[in-house]
Amino acid sequence: MIVIPDRKTPSAVFDRCAALRRRGLVVRCPRIDEQNAFLEAAGLPPGMIPYDSDNRRNVGYLMAYEFGADLVISIDDDNYCLEGEDFLAAHAVVSAGAPRQPAVESSTEYLNICALLKLEKPVPAYPRGFPYRKRHLVEEIRPADQAVPVHINAGLWTIDPDIDGITWLVAKPRVTGFAGPSVVLGPRTWTPVNSQNTALRREAVAAYYFVRMGYPLSGMPIDRYGDIFSGYFVQACAHHLGGCVRAGSPVAEHRRNSHDYMKDATNEWACILVLEDLLEWLVEARLDGGSYLDTYVSLSHRIQDAVETMRGSIWTDVTRGYFHQMAYHMRQWSKACRQIEGQRSI
Repeated sequence: MIVIPDRKTPSAVFDRCAALRRRGLVVRCPRIDEQNAFLEAAGLPPGMIPYDSDNRRNVGYLMAYEFGADLVISIDDDNYCLEGEDFLAAHAVVSAGAPRQPAVESSTEYLNICALLKLEKPVPAYPRGFPYRKRHLVEEIRPADQAVPVHINAGLWTIDPDIDGITWLVAKPRVTGFAGPSVVLGPRTWTPVNSQNTALRREAVAAYYFVRMGYPLSGMPIDRYGDIFSGYFVQACAHHLGGCVRAGSPVAEHRRNSHDYMKDATNEWACILVLEDLLEWLVEARLDGGSYLDTYVSLSHRIQDAVETMRGSIWTDVTRGYFHQMAYHMRQWSKACRQIEGQRSI
């Protein structure tokens, strides 16, 4: 296990990790200076991964990639494994040796994975990052043409679903259980993938840079969509390479940290606007490459070209500049993964 502390992490976290190591669990909890030394060794400037930010989980992804594990699971600090559920086994569906799975396609090109949840009261709920132009439509589900390998597994949640600030303000749904069953999305169907209870096969981590937030777009600060951007980008690479997303188990108990939903909705709005246009392009994008490393680089260049064609009040030179910087960081991430691969082969 890898725990990524930040500058505000209490010392009790380090004590707990040390106690678990004494009991035989392999736990890595690198301090800030150790994290920065690791990033420099991988060829990444430490400043690319900001402090006091959920972006720090990028360090953990790269450390897991270096470790060479068959799969990488990420879990947020407010998600708890349910008693009696084999959390690791459910996520292992992304392992390279796992059998292919029957898949489904949606008539809208998107599947609302919140429909797999039991809600305390009937309210419209869509996962954070689900495009608004695709909401409130009839999703006709049909079997896909063939069984597919699962490269990404999106575990769901009880109590507090992962929805955007707008939905929290107007609906405030509460999850009482998992309706199931888990579902595999075919190569023409998409859904948001966050990072709070998520697994990827190892090679997909090379296309899973957690996008940096915190910039003002058209005067609006952006936040809370770094994992959503990265989830759609790795999904695009997976589709190109013949892999798909599964959603459902394992289910985590999401005891949500305290949130200011008005602030969340404000900080998410610019991301929502750009995502509406970007996703319309992404589902039709044609990528190159025979590996996640090469396909991710291809995607970064395609994004740079695509944003130059985007129009609308949100698409200012600043917004396009933000995506150009994002694309540059994606290529830096790819270089770091290549360097790690080279170091492991020595």
